[in-house]
Amino acid sequence: MKIWIKSNFVVPGLNEKDFVNPVSSSINLRQFLIELSRLSPTRIEYVRPGAAALNPDDWEVEINGIPYQKIREGLDTPLKDGDMVTINIMAFGGG
Repeated sequence: MKIWIKSNFVVPGLNEKDFVNPVSSSINLRQFLIELSRLSPTRIEYVRPGAAALNPDDWEVEINGIPYQKIREGLDTPLKDGDMVTINIMAFGGG
């Protein structure tokens, strides 16, 4: 199984790849983000333990171009081979 990743930052731990082969072929978005976090040498926390949603001030995540919040299952949405997960870090303006 291959899950493609698109991002507005270099995802730590991907080593210049744009996909991940998850450990399990049955994985949901929450599990995928936790697994992706474990690949990072700096341990990025995409999903806080026990959280029902991602912090919108930190991350914007889509599955195949659809914001995960608009999908009924949210973070528990099952992923399938070939899905594209877009992870964008939210930029803060300043001056």
